[in-house]
Amino acid sequence: REEMFTFPYIERRGLTAIATVLWTKHDEIRFMTKRFAELLRRRNEMLWEEFAEKVKEKAGELSFALSDMVFRENNIYYPTLNALLTDGEWKAIRQQEDEIGYYKVSPPEWDSDTEALHPWEIESELSVEQLLGLPKEVQQVLKGQPLEFDKTMLKREGDIDLGTGFVSVNELKAIFEVLPVDITFIDKDDRVRFFSPGERIFARTPSILGRPVQLCHPPKSVHIVNKILKAFKEGRKSEATFWLKMGPKYVYIKYMPLFDGEGNYMGTLEMTMDIAGYKRIEGEKMLLDWRD
Repeated sequence: REEMFTFPYIERRGLTAIATVLWTKHDEIRFMTKRFAELLRRRNEMLWEEFAEKVKEKAGELSFALSDMVFRENNIYYPTLNALLTDGEWKAIRQQEDEIGYYKVSPPEWDSDTEALHPWEIESELSVEQLLGLPKEVQQVLKGQPLEFDKTMLKREGDIDLGTGFVSVNELKAIFEVLPVDITFIDKDDRVRFFSPGERIFARTPSILGRPVQLCHPPKSVHIVNKILKAFKEGRKSEATFWLKMGPKYVYIKYMPLFDGEGNYMGTLEMTMDIAGYKRIEGEKMLLDWRD
């Protein structure tokens, strides 16, 4: 929650060191917690005395790390947030919190009359009042070190607002070209309106645009197409999936209906991908293995 919601606000103001230190502490605690849980699962693999001694040792290390993190949060980080963030910023944070959820708490509803402010919308400059409100530890670090405010403009002229970000048309095209999935959009009138560029499993050419989707399939399968679209439009089904083998490829096809915010049917999205490589994946790969 801190990493996703609050770090961007202080990073925008140039206080990146605080976020970096805390995130490092978070990762250390995550690792220690995982190792401690593994130790508890190995209870039957060692003598009780050995197990109890290891539990005592690791629990003590984890407890100290947690206490240290809580101290840093209560005495440095939270006072820093209190000094810097406005009601508009807290409102934006509160609006997003449900996305992550809560653990054993149900926070009360809270709102503000001010407009929600995201990190890219705030004024980067710090007022004298804000600087004086910072914890002494932070003020000491900042002495003689001018802050490097992040003044990058997120939304540029000509960008498309996608609701979760802003991209140019060229960037959007490039994104579609590298996605490991082919996408075709059929509008509410059953006509092909868009297909993603790049290498595709099933070839698509501009001549298909505007064509009724029923005419894009062999006559023997048109009734299946109509059955799927009818169920989607009526809200009876939320997906239709198929998979087939094409030489070395294992092709997975998924159809899903699209609806607007009021529940009106907008069309159907066809997604196709070769899952042969994914089916061969085993274990975990968490480290970069480049050799250059």
